[in-house]
Amino acid sequence: MVSSRILFGALAGAALMQAQMAQAATAAAPCLNEDEVTALVGYALPSVIDGTMKGCKPHLSSNGYFATRGSEFLGRYAARKDQNWPLAKSAFLKLGSSKDAKMADMMKNLPDNAVQPFVEAMVSEMVSGEIKPDQCTAIERGVRLLSPLPPENTAELVTFILVLADKPKPGKTSSFPICKPAA
Repeated sequence: MVSSRILFGALAGAALMQAQMAQAATAAAPCLNEDEVTALVGYALPSVIDGTMKGCKPHLSSNGYFATRGSEFLGRYAARKDQNWPLAKSAFLKLGSSKDAKMADMMKNLPDNAVQPFVEAMVSEMVSGEIKPDQCTAIERGVRLLSPLPPENTAELVTFILVLADKPKPGKTSSFPICKPAA
């Protein structure tokens, strides 16, 4: 699906976050409900956007979307971080507990103002280090296309795509532990 690939490219950090969290997931890992995924995506998007803009800056036009409107776009998403944090933290800890329960317990007991910069820096660095220069133009275009959406709709759209993409091959576990909705 070309459109899904473009969207995933545009939201590279969400896909990268999915890959990183997949490493933490095990067959017995607790799943995240869609609200938790949406909060996690919504909280991570400012770091994803920041990491993308930093990683792509040398490869994009100085009059392109990131250069001219990127800071404004980033600000709209960053303004919602506090609202997303409580549920995002819960989801982050749930995922982390499947990999390292002691580390998750330690993180749970730290004050939010100590955990948040750690999570944000980790996501931003992951994104800026993983984006390939030839992806930058497509990512910038995808972000420009998504820019009219309110940040909460973008987070829900990414969650929707992650749920749709969560189709493991027979005999394999999901790469991202999203709970199946009740029938």
